[in-house]
Amino acid sequence: MTTETTSALAPADVLAATRDFFLGDDRMVDAWVDTESDTHIAFCTFRGNLSVAAFPDPAGPDGTRIRVTTLREEGIVPRLLAYLALAHARPSNVGP
Repeated sequence: MTTETTSALAPADVLAATRDFFLGDDRMVDAWVDTESDTHIAFCTFRGNLSVAAFPDPAGPDGTRIRVTTLREEGIVPRLLAYLALAHARPSNVGP
């Protein structure tokens, strides 16, 4: 399944927030990094694999297109997208 959205975060910030979501102290699911590059990060979880790509949105000059791909429907995808939306909404002077 593929889910796409956009974000005002820079692509690198999307990938950093995704890494924190899956590997940070408050992670919601156990995962480990399978592969990563400047534009994507792929995780293995107990349920399967999940890949997140972040790249400049060709339709918008200041946005980032986010593409989340899984082999089957994963309940964690909506949580990840909500987390990314909150990462953008959090004021920069507030800690993690």
